[in-house]
Amino acid sequence: MSQHFIEIEVERRETSGKKSRREAAQKEMIPGVVYGGGKEPVPIAVDPRKIIQIMRSEKGQNSILLFSLKGTKSQRHVMVKDFQIDPTTNQLIHADFKRIMLDERIRVKVPIQLDGTAWGIKNQGGIVDVIMREVEVECLPVDIPDRLHVDLTPLKVGDSVKLSDLKVRENIKIWEEDLHQPVVVIAAPRVEAEPEKPAEEGAEEQEPEVIGRGKKAAEGEEGAPDEKSAKGEKAEKPAKGEKAEKPEKPEKAERGKEKK
Repeated sequence: MSQHFIEIEVERRETSGKKSRREAAQKEMIPGVVYGGGKEPVPIAVDPRKIIQIMRSEKGQNSILLFSLKGTKSQRHVMVKDFQIDPTTNQLIHADFKRIMLDERIRVKVPIQLDGTAWGIKNQGGIVDVIMREVEVECLPVDIPDRLHVDLTPLKVGDSVKLSDLKVRENIKIWEEDLHQPVVVIAAPRVEAEPEKPAEEGAEEQEPEVIGRGKKAAEGEEGAPDEKSAKGEKAEKPAKGEKAEKPEKPEKAERGKEKK
């Protein structure tokens, strides 16, 4: 199967560290290293604009590059392994690459793309709960998919798509231990608890019930004030022909007897 590869000319670096970065910058290049393939790492200088263009492409970091070493006929297929961005300037300042063989299977992570709007979202108010945004696959370099698609359209609230449901070609293997792991779930809408209503304005506050003294007074215990006396009303007069009971005089204190 014919395959188009992005060809990039690179230069071999003879220095390292800050000096190597300065020399590469003078040529509008950045330092990099090529690893793997059973060979020693090779320090190189590469055009950062071409690497950025590749990283922004459809395949991104899974793109296959064909490096040509300047001044030689040496060529090598590689993929981007890692890269470094300057946090101040937001510019690419270093990149690492790994050698690959086109007839050897490799493992890479492929992004998952969600397509369509779920039925459960349109008609049941559900929400999309994304569990996985990428999945690791094993295949030949030329068979690496750009992304794996998931159709959300028929899903209802409570439905999910598992790794085993993903559609891939026969020559691609999903490299995950648990194929029953969900990729995306249509969850039920979240119901927020209603806040407590404040008391209405003008509502009379209920007085708390007095349990101790009030209860004793009601039972007529000694020392409890008469209901009418408490309200300041006059005591009832005795009926005609009845003598009013005179209040008993208090007994004199013991101390008073002693004085006599």
